Amino acid sequence: MMDCIDAHVEAKQFKQLEYYLQQTQGIEQMLIDHVMMDPTDKSRWDWLIGYELIDTIEDFARVNRFALPLYWMGWNDFVITDEDVALAETLIERGPEEVSGLLCIALARRDVNHFDYTYVQRAIERCPWAVEPYMKLGEHRMRTNPTEGKMLIKQGLDRVKYKWGFNQKRRWFNTGSRYFNPITWRQDTITELLGLSMEHDEYKKYERIINKR
Repeated sequence: MMDCIDAHVEAKQFKQLEYYLQQTQGIEQMLIDHVMMDPTDKSRWDWLIGYELIDTIEDFARVNRFALPLYWMGWNDFVITDEDVALAETLIERGPEEVSGLLCIALARRDVNHFDYTYVQRAIERCPWAVEPYMKLGEHRMRTNPTEGKMLIKQGLDRVKYKWGFNQKRRWFNTGSRYFNPITWRQDTITELLGLSMEHDEYKKYERIINKR
């Protein structure tokens, strides 16, 4: 299966690749097993997350056991078990920086009635280039310590500027293909959830917050 997948990717035949993935049994389990063998390998996460993002394939109930839905906690209705959280904790320590950051953010909002800022702090420690944790923690600290809150928000904005520059009023990513592309999931998903796709108006809003006396 991987030989066929690699051939489509190398030829940039993403429409044909998506059709192959939809029609071939056992792909999902193969990709899950691939990730669990080595959660530190970014390319393995690329494939599994990209695969699950295909609209006609989404099977979050099945993948729930592997903590993957934690990526979409804010967008979908999931039941996250203690077993999922335990596995996510392991992946936070073993996974790539962006994987760790996303899992921390997701666990921070596991309880809809309580946002756990200890996980946001961990997201900063595990993925220091991400923007979203600084903005979340900064807004939280503004309530009790405006100086510290503004400092954290400024650190978040600095990461937007450092990562992308900020010269045009537009988003900072484009897939270049409307079909499944395993190479672009970081641009499509990670930049969104980690705050790297911040729009100009939102950036200016935060600028006004930190400049307000």
